[in-house]
Amino acid sequence: MGDDGLVEAITGPGCPMCAHVATVAPQYLDSLLYQHTTDRAYRDRFLAGGGFCGRHVRAAVVADTAGNGDGVGGGIFLRSQLAARRRGLEGAGGFRAARRIRDATRTAWDCPVCENESTLAVAAAKRLVDLTRSDDTWRDWVTKAPWCLAHLGDVLAAAADSGRGTLSELRDRQLAQMSEIEGRLEALAHDSAHGRRDAVTPEIRSSVKEAADILAGDD
Repeated sequence: MGDDGLVEAITGPGCPMCAHVATVAPQYLDSLLYQHTTDRAYRDRFLAGGGFCGRHVRAAVVADTAGNGDGVGGGIFLRSQLAARRRGLEGAGGFRAARRIRDATRTAWDCPVCENESTLAVAAAKRLVDLTRSDDTWRDWVTKAPWCLAHLGDVLAAAADSGRGTLSELRDRQLAQMSEIEGRLEALAHDSAHGRRDAVTPEIRSSVKEAADILAGDD
């Protein structure tokens, strides 16, 4: 994983885990496209999970064409995924047709790249917790970082699992921040009515983006 990458992520803007995953995860996608194109067992597991989600379909096209310009690796996986969905849709008739149609057309339910991103985040969270126990600078960084909700959960869960403290100062700080943003969102709703719009300050308006950053991260 490398602590240098974590330093860069946690001292930069936005959720540090979103930044870390966005930097490291493409390496897995690259290896998948180039090492598993002829691995039938892997492609069977890939199709059993619905293939790539929409975001990683796009990422596969970008990664493959950036690598060697021919898009063959991505093409093999996307052909397999497209063919499996076509077959599913062709067979979606008769009894419970609506359910079969939905199953054949829904987004991937077990995208391998999404799974890898989750694994990366859990591993990084455990490492961060270890660092906070041995270094006050890391504890300060982790406590004050602008975590998104999902990755905040990874860090707090890793701290709880460690059995050596739950990073309560991080939890308390995030709860206070969320409560403060809630208050500004309530003010936005209240003061946006006709006749009170002059009371809506830039700080109140910024609460929408701040809430989105917490709830959605930097996806």
